[in-house]
Amino acid sequence: MDFKDNDIVAYENQILQATIEAEELKIAQAQQLHEEQIQDKKLKSEIWRKYFDKVSEILGTPVNAKNINNMGLSDESRLEIFDTVFERNNELIRSVHSVLPYSLIKIKPELEDYIPLQKGLSPIQYLNDKSTSRAFEIISEETSENTLRAHNGDIIYWQAWLSAIGFSFKEPISENEILSFAIQHAEGLDKEIDHKLVDQNYKTNLGPHKLSTIKRRIGSLSVFLELAKLPNPCHAKELRLVLAKLTKKYGGSKPNGKAITKDILDDMLETCGDRLIDIRDNAALLFAWGTGGRRRSEVVEAEIKNLTTTPTGEFIYNMPTSKTDQEGKGHHVPIKGRVAKALHDWLQSSQIIDGCIFRAIGKGGEVREGLSAADINRIVKRRLKLAGYDEKQFGAHSLRSGFVTEAGRKNKNIGDVMQLTTHKSITTVMKYYQAGNVINNSAANLAD
Repeated sequence: MDFKDNDIVAYENQILQATIEAEELKIAQAQQLHEEQIQDKKLKSEIWRKYFDKVSEILGTPVNAKNINNMGLSDESRLEIFDTVFERNNELIRSVHSVLPYSLIKIKPELEDYIPLQKGLSPIQYLNDKSTSRAFEIISEETSENTLRAHNGDIIYWQAWLSAIGFSFKEPISENEILSFAIQHAEGLDKEIDHKLVDQNYKTNLGPHKLSTIKRRIGSLSVFLELAKLPNPCHAKELRLVLAKLTKKYGGSKPNGKAITKDILDDMLETCGDRLIDIRDNAALLFAWGTGGRRRSEVVEAEIKNLTTTPTGEFIYNMPTSKTDQEGKGHHVPIKGRVAKALHDWLQSSQIIDGCIFRAIGKGGEVREGLSAADINRIVKRRLKLAGYDEKQFGAHSLRSGFVTEAGRKNKNIGDVMQLTTHKSITTVMKYYQAGNVINNSAANLAD
């Protein structure tokens, strides 16, 4: 008689149960896929029926799959009919744009992945969206993911706006279109066009763009046209003059928000008590500000594995990537003084030993998943409000600009500052540094 170990038997039963559940899941998934294929097949049949009915109506003769190629229809005509069948004639970016000679999405088809999903799609429209969208993957070691996303979003916006103003896409974009874009977006779009862009999710809010957004979108189009080897009117002299006048008229681009200098930061930290969420906020704010004005993405991506404790109880953080280090060469940042103490207190209180350093906290006080960039923004806004500041005057860049501004106030070495902030452009960092350093101008005492 065989004797079996109870643990082994239990383990065998677990394996058998897991195997059965896996097979049941496979069957369920296969059944769901089969049902979806049947549904897609029905929809496709309905699409082709409607399509051939429409072509027959237009040409005044019966048309089907066998004789349509003998009807002399151009690709443009076929896609215009498709847009009618798919009820897309009122959309700013339509199927026919994929064949028009100077359409931006014809030149770079993968941009279709950046077209916003429209609200209330019918099953036929949804199937069309699925069938015409292309998988889009860009691997770049030189340009950040956010920059690429903004660039491609800008090009899609150009396609939508050009469509909205009635541009044919049968000839190159001219200086007139660029000038109209700049003026309309600075001084206000036609109401109907503005509403259409917002309703179809190409634009977030009604009203004019910031000048910085206008210039960025013109810059994106300029790069696009250069790479496509098409005429590029984005550097025309008249456009430069118009942009200069718009800048003078509207006072330039809106600032990124007031800088959170050390005095403001101290007031924010005063609102942090002894609760776990307070300890976290205190550590996150000091880490973001005190290590060089970290970007929100750098704070949420900070992980324990990149943190080294020094013999003195402070830390060195190896930042694996950043906006200015897409190759992942890494950058070592010292964490000292009260920044180190706040981080130590947080890690000890939260008992985090791996993964993301800064985490969400549940209502019951439990430590949960890592924070998002939006969470960091909410922490900053909440602490500003609790400290008695108008949080609307501060932006996502305020911690970063505040660190540099404070360094300017204290007359710190600009090279040391840039080493911490990882700024590559001296022009960018000096804008904030000089704002803080202005009080140290020796010529200011000439009246004494």
